[in-house]
This record gives sequence, C-alpha cells and structure tokens, in this order.
Amino acid sequence: MAKNNKKKSGSNVPLPSSRKEPEAESPKPNAHPSQSAVRETFESLAIAFILAFLIRTFVVEPFVIPTGSMSPALRGVHKDLECPQCGHRYRVNASQDMAPQQERCVGGMCPMCRYTMAFDTEAAAKSKVAPKLAANEPNYSGDRIIVNKFQYSFQEPERWDVVVFKYPGNATQNYIKRLVGLPEETLRIFGGDLFVRHVGEKQFTIARKPPATAYAMRQEVHDNQRNPRKLREAGWPYRWQADDGWKVDVAETDRLTHRTFQSDKAGEQWLRYFHTPPDKAVWPILEQGGEIPSVNKQLVSDFNSYNTRIMQLYYNRLAGQGASNRFEVYDSVLGMHWVGDLYVDANVEVQQNSGELMLELVESGQRFRATIDLKSGQATLGIIPRGQTAPASDFAPVGETPLMTKGSYRVVFGNVDDTLRLWIDDKLVEFDSATTYDWEQRFGNREDCLPYTSDDEPGDLSPARVGTNDALVAVNRLRVERDIYYIADKQGNAPSRNPEESIVSDYGIDVYRSPAADQRDWDTIATRQAVEFPLKEDQFFVMGDNSPQSSDARLWYSVRENSYDGAKSQPGGNYLERQLLIGRAISVVWPHPWYHVVPNVTDMRRIR
Repeated sequence: MAKNNKKKSGSNVPLPSSRKEPEAESPKPNAHPSQSAVRETFESLAIAFILAFLIRTFVVEPFVIPTGSMSPALRGVHKDLECPQCGHRYRVNASQDMAPQQERCVGGMCPMCRYTMAFDTEAAAKSKVAPKLAANEPNYSGDRIIVNKFQYSFQEPERWDVVVFKYPGNATQNYIKRLVGLPEETLRIFGGDLFVRHVGEKQFTIARKPPATAYAMRQEVHDNQRNPRKLREAGWPYRWQADDGWKVDVAETDRLTHRTFQSDKAGEQWLRYFHTPPDKAVWPILEQGGEIPSVNKQLVSDFNSYNTRIMQLYYNRLAGQGASNRFEVYDSVLGMHWVGDLYVDANVEVQQNSGELMLELVESGQRFRATIDLKSGQATLGIIPRGQTAPASDFAPVGETPLMTKGSYRVVFGNVDDTLRLWIDDKLVEFDSATTYDWEQRFGNREDCLPYTSDDEPGDLSPARVGTNDALVAVNRLRVERDIYYIADKQGNAPSRNPEESIVSDYGIDVYRSPAADQRDWDTIATRQAVEFPLKEDQFFVMGDNSPQSSDARLWYSVRENSYDGAKSQPGGNYLERQLLIGRAISVVWPHPWYHVVPNVTDMRRIR
C-alpha cells in the first residue's frame, strides 16, 4: 500500500527562506486601534453626504406640494374625506388653515351627491341649519413628489410636462404647474382648450394631449355606484335613464342604491345620462324634513370639489347676517363653465357574441360614437352631425378589441381635444386611420360651438350614452368623466380684480352664477373670450390643472397696477424663462398617511 506523502492541513511545515512570513510587530504602547474605525466611519458619512448633496442638486430632489393649483393631479394641504351620504372619497383644499383663524376650512361639498359636509362640530352646533353628519376632520400634508432635475440638461421640455420652477417674482419660492406653451409660438385659450400657432403660420391648431396624459387627467363627474338612498326616497331622479328594452335590477344598502342594467336582444336601446346634481339647497331641505325642489337638467361644468371649502370667514359673515344655514358654498366654485370634452366609462359583461355595443358622447349637438361588433370584436368610430341619423361617410376608423369573447370588460370612450379614443381594460385601442377631426372644417366656426337641445333631441342635456343593438349585455357600472377646462383669463381683462383673488372667469361680462346650471342662461356662454400669449425664445407658458384657482402665467404681468400688496414682487410677464426651470415632476412617492407614519401606498402614482 502506497504511503500518503501529503501533509495534514495545519501541520508545521517549514517554508523556504524566501517565503518565510514576517514576524508580527509588537503594538506600540500608545497606539489606539479604534481611531482607524472612527476615521473610516467619518469618511463614509462624508462621502454619503456629498453623494446625497450631488444627487439632490443635480439629479433628483423631493418637494412637498403646498397648494391645490394642480388639483386633482396633485394636492396641497387638504381634508381627505368620505361622504357620509354616498361613500365617495374626495378632498377639499385646506392650504389656508395655517393662516389666521378666519381662513380655517369648516366645510366642503361632495362631487358625486353634492352633500355639504361640516368639518367642525362646534361650528355646526352654532348654525340653526347645518349638515347633520358633521365630524372634526384633520388636515393632511401635501403630496411629496420626486423631481428629475437632470432631464432637461439633455432633453427639451415637452408640452404637458408637470414642471417645478423658480417663481419669476420671487426666486426663493418654488412653484409647480403644467407646461403648456413652448418657445417661439403663440398660445391661445378658448372654450377650455389650448391652441398653438407657430412662427410663419396663420391659423391656430388645437393642442392635443398624448393618450396616456389625457387618460390620467380625467376628472370625475358622476358614478352610478354613488346614488344616495335618501335622494331616491325623496324622489330625486336617477341620472342614468333606461329605455324600455332594459331590465333594471336595484340593490340597496343602508345609504346607497345601486342599479345594474340587462339588455334584451331585440333592437336598439339606450341608457342616457342626464346631468341633474342636487343644488346646494336640496340637502338642507331634506335634512329639515322638507320637500325637494323641482329638478333642473344641467350642462356638465368644471366643478371641482377641491375648491368647495367653506372658510371660517364666510361662515362668520353668514352668521352676522342672521343666516339660518351658515354652511353654504360660494356659487362661483360650483362650476362656472360648460365642459363639452367628456368620457363615458362603462363596466360591461358580454353575454353573447352577437350584436353591437355602442358608446356615444354629445358636444354642441354633434354626436360622437364608438360601435363595437361583438361577433368580430371590431370597433368603428363615427361622427353623426347634428340633425342627421347616419355617421359621416368620410370618418370611420376601425380597430380591434377583445370583446368578441364573452366576459367582463371596462370600456372607456372619450371625445377630448377634437380626438376620439377608446380604451378596453385601461389599454388604448389602435385604429387603422386617424381618430382626430377638425372642428371648423366639419361644423363651422369654433365660436359657434355652443350647447344645443331641442324637443326631439336632448343634445347636450344628455351628453353621454351607452347602447346595444341586438345584443345581450349587462352593464354593472357607469361613470361620466370630463377633461380639464382651461379658463381664458388674463391679467388686465378685469383690472379691478385683486391679483390674489383665486376665482377667474371665462366670460367678458360679470357672471354671478353658472350658465351651465340653467338653460335660460345659455346665452352667456356665447360671451366666452379668447386670450393669446406670444412666447419668445427660451420662454415657456405654465398653467395649473385647477384652472379656476391657479395663479399661473395667465395672471402674471409686467407692470403692477391697482396694487393690493406692494410688498410682493411680481414676474416680468406672461411667461417662464428657461433658466428658472428646476426639473420635471416624476411621481408622488409619499402621500399622506392615515393616522400613522406609513404612507397611503395606494395613492403612490406616476405624474402625467
């Protein structure tokens, strides 16, 4: 048996002299080994601090939204609420609660059922007529966002970016708005839309939002899952009315009435939306045991619940006047402008692969339709001019959808920025030809785009519809949404206005109530004004999404007249200089927490 000549590991084998390990030095009597660790820790912290400083300075930086000028996309200090009547979650501006006591927010209105909620039980107790469902609601901090400061170093800013910048009137103050105007063009605002004319061009063209941006900027109008039972029991009509061919199932809870709709297979039948929100007098009457007033069909307006705050100052003023109800919302924040750019949003269940599903929107009496063949899944877009029954022959884009398969789908159809779009389960449907149209070529002057109704056709009083033709379909949820309405106002149009006043108007005359709320006032809509803003090299135009309450480039001016606060510096004109751009807002990374330090992760979102 051969001997194993390998030495065991760890055996004491002498090394050649050239490979002998040096003898360890004895530590010096006065040495402190911990000094090295302390130095390394300090160096690591210094490097981390320098890296954080460099990243914050040149790459990304967190910001906190202070106000509601970008609502509903971004929110400043606010109340986060659940309506006690319909259960809808909504927010109300509370950014002035840190100001003197009279600016404190004590109430606000739900966008779905228009119930005015009291946020202060003490104030509610002092009012003879007050919302019975009152609660002391806390304030929540503004959204915390991340801003990409590096992007514009190698890429030009794009229209519709949400940007953070130094306020031209005070470089120590940061603002956040949406960038809507680019250098060396003229921006025009009219009828809630934006139009652009480049150098050398004679005509303005509409500025169209990219599909993802348009989809993200939708604002809620109505959700049929938020029908308060108290309104139904009082006789208030449902906003969605069904033709006789629909079977309607009703389910009730303690506070809600929910309806679902089942079509039969025979013929064409429609569900029609009528905009009949309760006015501010309805709920106080119901809570006092009175009878509801007559119901008035309205136009969809630019109502934004975020703006419906009732301030302590207004409450005190009503108290001084001896008003029995001190929780009244200003008429001017109930939506002063008619909005024609809408979405209809339906959750449907396809039960048989035959027939057609139709979605229709109306603007100025013109009908815009998406028809989906449930056998092939093909979707066809069409435009039916006012007074006609058949779609125009020169506009018929075709796209493919999955609706030839039985199942449940969310279908969203929009008519926004003179563009028709269709989404299935939040995915945009691609069409074989352009889905844009030129309003003036098809319908005439844009100034004549006014609300329309007649004895034979409700027109804009029924602006959203869902229908079937020889199809078996169940409709489980119906929503109506609207696009942002940009108000055509400009400093100098109303020189007596306090520059710090929040409400701006589209009209060339004084208006004290919404023309959208009463057909007798529709003539006022014809007085809408247009404003134009020429931009030079390296000049941009920025606006807030909350157009009625945004102090943006529309209201900036070069010469301060009728000064209300001479201590405040002002910008140089209706533009933002390139050098004042800080970066692009990327995402909301830290929404407010619910009563603890962990943020509400469901509100984390990308900013579009």
